[in-house]
Amino acid sequence: MWRLIILVAISVTVTSSIDCVKRRSTTSGDDGHYCVCNAKRCDQTPDVIKPQNLDEYTLITSNKNGLRFRVSKGLFKETEPKRNSKSRTQKPSARQISEATTATKIFCGSIKEKNVNPSLPGKIIINQTQTYQEILGFGGAVTDSAAINIFNLTQNASDNLIKSYFGPHGINYNFIRTPMGGSDFSTRTYTYAMTENDITLSNFNLQMEDYDYKIPLIKRAQELKENKIKLLTVPWTAAPWMKINNDWMNRDKLRPEYRQLWADYFVKYFEAYRNAGLEFWGVSSQNEPASYIYLRYMNFTSMAWTPEEERDWIIEYLSPTLQKKGFGHIKIFAMDDNRIIIPGWPNKVFQDKRARDIISGIAVHFYFDLVISPNFFLFNLGEIKKNFPEKLILYTEASAGIFDESKVILGSWKRGEIYVKSIIETMSNWASSWIDWNIALDMTGGPNWINNYVDSPIIVNSAADEFYKQPMFYALGHFSKYVPPNSVRIDTTTENMNNVENIAFSTSDGGVVLVILNLNEKKKAILIEDPEKGKTKINVPARSINTIKYWTRCENTDPS
Repeated sequence: MWRLIILVAISVTVTSSIDCVKRRSTTSGDDGHYCVCNAKRCDQTPDVIKPQNLDEYTLITSNKNGLRFRVSKGLFKETEPKRNSKSRTQKPSARQISEATTATKIFCGSIKEKNVNPSLPGKIIINQTQTYQEILGFGGAVTDSAAINIFNLTQNASDNLIKSYFGPHGINYNFIRTPMGGSDFSTRTYTYAMTENDITLSNFNLQMEDYDYKIPLIKRAQELKENKIKLLTVPWTAAPWMKINNDWMNRDKLRPEYRQLWADYFVKYFEAYRNAGLEFWGVSSQNEPASYIYLRYMNFTSMAWTPEEERDWIIEYLSPTLQKKGFGHIKIFAMDDNRIIIPGWPNKVFQDKRARDIISGIAVHFYFDLVISPNFFLFNLGEIKKNFPEKLILYTEASAGIFDESKVILGSWKRGEIYVKSIIETMSNWASSWIDWNIALDMTGGPNWINNYVDSPIIVNSAADEFYKQPMFYALGHFSKYVPPNSVRIDTTTENMNNVENIAFSTSDGGVVLVILNLNEKKKAILIEDPEKGKTKINVPARSINTIKYWTRCENTDPS
């Protein structure tokens, strides 16, 4: 029998090539820090390189007290003979993921532990052989407001901002969501068919916001990422003349006689962006189609649908029109709304087999998740995976501050924790992506034509030619930088982890990534055990986000 030896790792700090210039918040209720960037200087996100000594791991830490992507290293101690390379589970196929859904527990969110003693070390056991969904990636939205703010900076400062998300030393975003036309994060209301009764769409035109802001910004990001960004789009509304009550707002619906015209409008948009050199990966039929139910007091530019109306329009108009016009490769998603309307909405959409054959999955928003857990017995993401195991679940919009009196809080560590908690909970419940809302806003959280201000991972102070990286930026980077596309979520079990959350992934380069969120006001000792690797003990600081990456001795593919 092998003797179990636990090695307490002694960390050796290694800083990134350019560190954060910290500024302490004077407005944050939780007394946080943010990082200042300008035309001459901006911090970078450290890479993790596969070490020659495969017993070594790299630990990336950020915390409330001002650490940002601090790098330290330690060693695992072997506990038993390593399995041979053939024992490593390969990245699962869609069929295997579907089978795992029915063979394993669906409700795989955070589980309350009994008899927790906070003075004792916690324990995380990683099981690489139990795999779940493939991770498609992380990203944010290029809205009119975001692009306007970025281009209000000088050239060098704006370049540093874009590189922070998409450059080789950035946080590795690979998704961009952009509105089809105007949204509330525009300076005005507009669509691309503003000519009354233009039923041939002969006057369809992209607008200044596309040509001067969104398209140049997206293309710059694509250049940095070598065209590896997945572009998503969704409309907020049709032109008022195409709607029953000639209204911009969210209680109005599309006129039935214009359903084909609305599908043609989508094609016109895709053709215009193709002519500008951009291709889309995915589209949703409508942003927040049910918002008229739960946001009656808000006057958003929007358009109301029932799930049956959305389903039938996709089946009868959108999908065949995209196929006919050469855009059949674009993935179609339904709902694109808050989780409070599931499982009812997707159940009604997918009860028609034709919809299941056409629609790739559902898109979900973040905004009510703070009060409703993803594995609550109602509004449950696991129910979607159980009922429709082949369908993707994308988280496509999130922002902090929407329900708070203070919209922008510079340095709010609590908001960074909220982001990490959401990513852990939603991806533990089958989400394959997590996409933030505006990638940059101004000091008020805008511009926004209806004053619906929110916070952003990056806040732009154009008067000083500076931008500020919020804790939310680093929270996202702890995932997006180190959990690349084609990673697969793997299983963890825990002991004595009071107010400490975690999630683990297998990466395509043969690595394992473990993210740990410590919500406690005290540091926590945690034993990490991987049967394919060994054991180590780490100390995670109070109020901290920690990403650990290591490689097992076996490869990710079977050489035979």
